[in-house]
Amino acid sequence: MLEPIDRETETELRDLVDADELERHVDAFDGTERISGTDDEWEASEYVVETLREYGCEAELLEFEAYISVPGSARVDVTAPTAKTFDEAITSSFGASTPPSGVSGEVVRIEDVTEENVAAADLEGKVAFTTGLPTPEPIGLFEDAGAEAVLYQSSNPDHLHEMIVTPVWGTPTLGDEEEIPDVPVAQVTHDAGDWLRDRNEEGPVDVTVTTQVTTELTTLPCPVGRVEGTESDRYMVVGNHVDSWYEGITDNATAMAATLELARVFAENPPARGLVFGFWPAHSTGRYAGSTWWADQEWLDLRENGVAYYHLDLNGLKGADGLWHQEMAELNEEHLDILDTASDMPMLETADAGFLGSDRPARNSDQSFWGAGLTSLLSGARMNPGGEGGPIGGGWWWHTPADTRDKVDIDVLAEETEIAVTLASRICDSPTLPHDFRATAADVREQVAGIESDTDSSFPAIHEDLDALEVALDEAYEAIEAVDGVGTDAAAAAEDLQVELGNELVPALYMTRRDYDQEPALPHQPLPELRRAAAVEGTDRTELFAETTLAREVNRLRHRLQNAQRAADAFVEEQ
Repeated sequence: MLEPIDRETETELRDLVDADELERHVDAFDGTERISGTDDEWEASEYVVETLREYGCEAELLEFEAYISVPGSARVDVTAPTAKTFDEAITSSFGASTPPSGVSGEVVRIEDVTEENVAAADLEGKVAFTTGLPTPEPIGLFEDAGAEAVLYQSSNPDHLHEMIVTPVWGTPTLGDEEEIPDVPVAQVTHDAGDWLRDRNEEGPVDVTVTTQVTTELTTLPCPVGRVEGTESDRYMVVGNHVDSWYEGITDNATAMAATLELARVFAENPPARGLVFGFWPAHSTGRYAGSTWWADQEWLDLRENGVAYYHLDLNGLKGADGLWHQEMAELNEEHLDILDTASDMPMLETADAGFLGSDRPARNSDQSFWGAGLTSLLSGARMNPGGEGGPIGGGWWWHTPADTRDKVDIDVLAEETEIAVTLASRICDSPTLPHDFRATAADVREQVAGIESDTDSSFPAIHEDLDALEVALDEAYEAIEAVDGVGTDAAAAAEDLQVELGNELVPALYMTRRDYDQEPALPHQPLPELRRAAAVEGTDRTELFAETTLAREVNRLRHRLQNAQRAADAFVEEQ
């Protein structure tokens, strides 16, 4: 970790977190169902803005039009070999609506949804049937295979979990609209799924699936608050989501409460760098349309002045007994130290943390700021998935009507808010940003080496560029380590460099599309297109196409690395 980081101010700020204020805010949202576009969402947004202003923050209630999808009704009727109706069923956001009479087909059971298994099944005009959470990747495979509808058995023995099945991040662009699924999706209970599976093992089963989904343009509220920095125009963004499934008290009223408390603490104790507080709508029914819209509006300023994005979600869970985290490499060590300093909870093993993936940010949780170059982090208290922890460790009540006030532990919420205060203090009060991009360069090398190990590819030119970048960063960080005060010329120059490094290296690792665009909400690993192209095997034509992709991805990565090196060299020359 870097030396010129303020790790003292945070101690005083943590002591200011007020559990009574957190509880007041949670209680204010109790009983509201903040589905995007509803009166409850608007009223909650107005409460947020009024509270931010009460605390002394700048605050505005923005509004915009988004393309969102609200699930309605679903029913599954078995028509052969016997008649049976499952009306305890739900559909998914951005699933297709059926005609009133539904769509029909023979059930084809697929236990493990892989590209190979789906391709091997005869799904044309039939109903694909599997177990789990409806997500975009399998839905895309089923639709491409010609399925008439997709039927999911809930993975939870007692509950159905609301989901969204579009891979399109935010409101679609002209090129994205065709990626929205056009296949009906229904989810039935675990018991209903067992019954269907047993019948299907005995012989053919025919079903009719009926769904209703409202997908349309909707005007939404977007509350945003700000505390200006005393020494710098740079700022950290802290986000959550104002919308919910049902009451959604732990998903995400508790995070709204934590963000409001964070705003209060820093409005009373203005930091050297500023803070922006985003309460995003359309997280659940618009695939992060709120944070995406705001990122589009503020992209140029985010690129110039944004330094980090911290997302708060699923906070204050009753029964939470460990910490889960994701962060980009440049803040990895600092983030882990913060979790150890500000919390007494042990770490959950990342592998046990549900479908959210590794310790690097994935395509979830309003991660809309990669193209703008912001280092991104997430962390919080969770349970182990399964049983009381539910599918992802967020409680068995996650995405169900049971996400109500009684699921909140205010003490856990206060501890998570202290973590957020600590992180914000280190980023916003320190003489230099705590971002160590030497770790990012090492992460790039590790990812490239992993791709080389898994394929027949070799990238010597990338390694040469990384060698040069590492030398330049070592020299630059010698100067950064010597910074001894906020607001000095040396501190400003170091901050400029670290922002420029983020602008180059964050998109280099996490983006394939243009910096102004968004990656789809699909399984994601760093250097995604380089990884995909290097692994292609097939016909001569396919391999040639992959070679073309690979050449361009190598050029893209090398260009980014060389830009970062030049920025570091220029910084050193000016010292």
